[in-house]
Amino acid sequence: MAEPLLERNFHPTVIVRGFMKALQTALDTCNQICRTIDVQNTTEMREIVTSAIGTKFSSRWGDQMVDLAINAVRKVVTKRGDYTEVDVKRFVRIEKIPGGELSECVVLDGVMFNKDVTHAKMRRRIENPRILLLDCPLEYKKGESQTNVEIMNEEDFNALLRQEEEYVEQICANVRVCCCFLMRIIGTRAVVQVAC
Repeated sequence: MAEPLLERNFHPTVIVRGFMKALQTALDTCNQICRTIDVQNTTEMREIVTSAIGTKFSSRWGDQMVDLAINAVRKVVTKRGDYTEVDVKRFVRIEKIPGGELSECVVLDGVMFNKDVTHAKMRRRIENPRILLLDCPLEYKKGESQTNVEIMNEEDFNALLRQEEEYVEQICANVRVCCCFLMRIIGTRAVVQVAC
């Protein structure tokens, strides 16, 4: 943008001074035409969001998309004194579920797990569930180093198997004491439904 002026032998300080005057004029104009917006006023917020997402796609679903965007932002807004933070990248996730319609889109307040039903006794819907987050595997953990086990007869092998089974049974008993509906194992994608 400054190249034509440099070719006409304008000094760089003169060009920078002109850019600074243009910047100040733009800021003054913005201050003159700006207005304060009440973020609790849904009508004003809908006008702003509509102008931001005005595309061909939004002509059919525009009102619904605007309402979804406003609701999602209102769910994650946090106020700390005079400072207001809206972190949609950390606290909002868009999840596409196959088989649905666009008209069925909603903003959920909380967490949703999408789990395949593996047997007939599994519940299809659980509202207000107790969820257990585990940061350990649900299996017998063998020794970290090289472990040598001498098995001289069948009883030794059975004792080793019994030790592993008792360990897994103890973990399952500890999970049952928590009486949770769902269990999320951190580090995996597993969500397990627990029958209490």
